Amino acid sequence: MPETRPLRATDPREIGGSRLTARLGEGAQGIVYLGESGTGQRVAVKLLHADIGRDERARTLFDRELAAARRVAPFCTARILAADADGDIPYIISEYIDGPSLRDRVLQEGAASPAELVTLAIGTATALAAIHEAGVVHRDFKPANVLLGPDGPKVIDFGIARPLEATSATLTGAVGTPAYMAPEQVAGSAGGAPLDMFAWGCTMAFAANGVPPFGSDSVPAIMQRILYQEPDLGALTGDLRTLVASSLEKDPAARPTAIQVLQRLLGLGPNADLLAEGTSAVARPAAPPQAGNWTPPAATHPSAAGWTPPTPPTPPPSPPPLGTYPGSRPQTGRGGRVLLLAGAAAAVVILASGLVAALLLKSDGRAEGGRTPVAQSASSKSCAYRPATGANVKEVGKPPVALPATAPSRATVETGLGTLQISLDAGTAPCTVNSLAYLAAQKFYDRTSCHRLTTDPGLQVLQCGDPSGTGAGGPGYQFDDESLSSARYTRGAVAMANAGPNTNGSQFFILYGDTTSLPASYTVFGRVTSGMDIVDAVAKKGVAGGGTDGAPKQKVAINELRTA
Repeated sequence: MPETRPLRATDPREIGGSRLTARLGEGAQGIVYLGESGTGQRVAVKLLHADIGRDERARTLFDRELAAARRVAPFCTARILAADADGDIPYIISEYIDGPSLRDRVLQEGAASPAELVTLAIGTATALAAIHEAGVVHRDFKPANVLLGPDGPKVIDFGIARPLEATSATLTGAVGTPAYMAPEQVAGSAGGAPLDMFAWGCTMAFAANGVPPFGSDSVPAIMQRILYQEPDLGALTGDLRTLVASSLEKDPAARPTAIQVLQRLLGLGPNADLLAEGTSAVARPAAPPQAGNWTPPAATHPSAAGWTPPTPPTPPPSPPPLGTYPGSRPQTGRGGRVLLLAGAAAAVVILASGLVAALLLKSDGRAEGGRTPVAQSASSKSCAYRPATGANVKEVGKPPVALPATAPSRATVETGLGTLQISLDAGTAPCTVNSLAYLAAQKFYDRTSCHRLTTDPGLQVLQCGDPSGTGAGGPGYQFDDESLSSARYTRGAVAMANAGPNTNGSQFFILYGDTTSLPASYTVFGRVTSGMDIVDAVAKKGVAGGGTDGAPKQKVAINELRTA
């Protein structure tokens, strides 16, 4: 139960038919009391300060808050039970949420568990979807405004909410809490629903790590990072990390909407009652959606207005397996095993799938600005790298069997057309990321070219990573597939290619379009966070000599691939 304090002698004892029993909190605008309605229901009563209540502008803002709150459907938000904006002392009586705020819960007990993160992500996305569908922007979404009730998380406090159509001129200065403000808020420009999604991403990162993704030190330092630096996502991993990263894009148009996030979290189509389904899902926290049973809907770019997933096209005839170049033959290694082959790199858009929990450890070091970085642990398991032979094998030794305490979290691919940045997911694919980092250190990928482009409507990939350029090459080892049950092949995903089960080696592929035609047999180990325009440009040029599968007409040389 939230901490309460006794009523003071000057506090009222009854408001709007509800008996006040304790103080819950106080801010610059007013006081929130715990109360009891005439039917015995516990309620939260927000009362405007008497001196502020006489201020015309303050009353206008309070009236706006009430109007906004009344427009929002009560899905994962606190219901308004009664209100009076015109009396001597304006008030709002709302549903009382018997639970701590997310902020207090994390500060007192530590970061949320993977199961709690699933529930939290669904509940808060549902609330924001309801808020935005009512034509309202919350504008101060943060952990302190998320209450963890017995029936799931609830979003509260529309104290500075305003209609979507309002402009920045309606308020003076930036509004919000610095560590959770979007770049457009920091810059002082008008902002809409995307700024709430930025705050949602910050809030989810805080829940997973115990610290906001842009730090919690001085306001100038935080704002500098928000405007110009990448977020520290720490312990977030898998598809939830991808969702959060896309919500933290600097460009508001590149962020997903709350409905898009919710649709992906629930794995439901556009015709489903997403708000009701989201509310129902978090009311059953013991059984959150499981990634392995989750089928994502098709999707387009998240900034598209009125976005609805298109009907998936009829899959065309399948091209040769990823890792087998058209016209070539997969080479076999010792014991008749097929040698790993092909692929390509990276991911940026929103698209996500199930929510995969990963094992992470916090570093004791201090980063710039006083933040405590969170280092990604590859887990305590070892990797089996088996020998592989063939005419196109390039011997560079084998990666260490024991995984390092800290795995790389990103890769940079310098090409002749520009730079790709990839976020690596060592929590989901530790042996794959370990291999990539080893080969990068050996300069295995440097001065190679992406050798295959597939442009079928149901399979849009660019493959890279073969020093021989034949589509049949790799290092002198191969290793097992990882986390196939959570593999989701959406635009921007980077996956390890192969020519059969457990024939991984070096080749990878980048999806530049969603696909429903790939079987879950390729390890997804990363996502492009910038540079997808390079892949799109190559795809637009098409396949050399025509057709839908073969060498890309636009040459893509990898000058250097490095991890960090």
